[in-house]
Amino acid sequence: MSSTTTPKQNQIGLGLAVAIGLASMLGAGIFVVFHEADALTSKVSDHWALLIAIALAALVASLNAASVYQLASAVSRAGGVYAYSRVYVGPTTSFIAGFSFIFGKIGSIAAIGLVFGVYVWPEQPVLTACLAIAALTTINLLGINRTAKVALVLAISTVAFLLVTIIWGFAHGVEALPAGVVIAPDDTLSHSVDYFVSFVGNGGLMPILSAASLIFFAFAGYARVATLGDEVRNPKRNIPQAIVIALGAVVLLYFAIAVMFQNTLGSGLSTSQAPFVTFWQNSTISLGWSPDVTQKVVVIFAAAASLGSLLALLAGVSRTAATMAEDRELPTWFSARNRHGAPWLAEVLVAVGAVVLAQFGRLDWVIGFSSLSVLAYYFIGHVAVLRQLKIEKPGRKAHAVRSATAWLGLALCAVLLLAVPGPALWLSTLILAAALFVRRVARPRRDPS
Repeated sequence: MSSTTTPKQNQIGLGLAVAIGLASMLGAGIFVVFHEADALTSKVSDHWALLIAIALAALVASLNAASVYQLASAVSRAGGVYAYSRVYVGPTTSFIAGFSFIFGKIGSIAAIGLVFGVYVWPEQPVLTACLAIAALTTINLLGINRTAKVALVLAISTVAFLLVTIIWGFAHGVEALPAGVVIAPDDTLSHSVDYFVSFVGNGGLMPILSAASLIFFAFAGYARVATLGDEVRNPKRNIPQAIVIALGAVVLLYFAIAVMFQNTLGSGLSTSQAPFVTFWQNSTISLGWSPDVTQKVVVIFAAAASLGSLLALLAGVSRTAATMAEDRELPTWFSARNRHGAPWLAEVLVAVGAVVLAQFGRLDWVIGFSSLSVLAYYFIGHVAVLRQLKIEKPGRKAHAVRSATAWLGLALCAVLLLAVPGPALWLSTLILAAALFVRRVARPRRDPS
């Protein structure tokens, strides 16, 4: 373990840590996953399906956060679940966690960069994505303080845009529906038992699970806070609190947006590639705004959200890579830091990997790769909590609650992992197996596990 610590003047407090979590979760995912998830759940022919998928993704994210909370309260080292599982499980398991995180998040960086490019310069999305990744890598190289402050500005603008969208949608959105859009019918939860029996019996369970696995992509940003370690002041207190605050706020926002979209766009949610643009273009007709002006305004906020997510992603992935290098799980030069405390070489190499991935690949598949890798990462996190309980032996009541949380989280991560659409499961398994083989060949004597 490296003795390197972040200078106190370069550390951030609770507020900026929350900003990084919000910027990560309220990034490009929210502008993409609702359309993709609704397209899957529309096969169930019930408007509750999308909300159930969101609730399931939120439950998994909350259980994951609970386990990370327990681990971060005991281990202050940067690297997130990689660092925690190295303490409580073992080197090989922690390598799988770290590799899954890096592999999945480089894919996320590429995907979000492409979303940014599609919104900002649709004629040259790949070039725009590469320029955005390069610019934000430069900001990260100047230290975590600058990263957090930029993330705070972007998070505030994104939250403001989402709140205005939600309020306007509930107050006026129905009046501006385009012709032919069907509003979801009013209903209650009184038929919940019959509903669950119906959709399971009619093959509705798998679309909901697949949708939940994609929606999880939009929740997974709180992990970036845990990867910062001692770059946060009093990390054992501030990191868990930042995770809880950021995740709680995002869960409320996502549910409100989903309900609002269903009430205003109805079946149009599954057919619109950019539901925020569709909503505002139809909602602002009564204000006399032209569709082009409306689209440009929405693009500005979508771009800001994408940049915020990219910034936090780059910071988190590079720091996990640097921590793995300190443990000699990656080449040691990944751990080199500049005078601002940033792991500059890891930052640059992560950015290069994202730029390469941005040159090709389908967005929905890339999101699937990211979700699967992060679900595997949290699966290991729950295993680490179970091992932590055996070692630290808390009181009976605390042990029962934490154990139940970890086991349920572990099981749900496995279920969603198997439900990820596309080729992510088998291809990611092959890549991980290859990485483990290279690791075993490269250091057969250093790691007997």
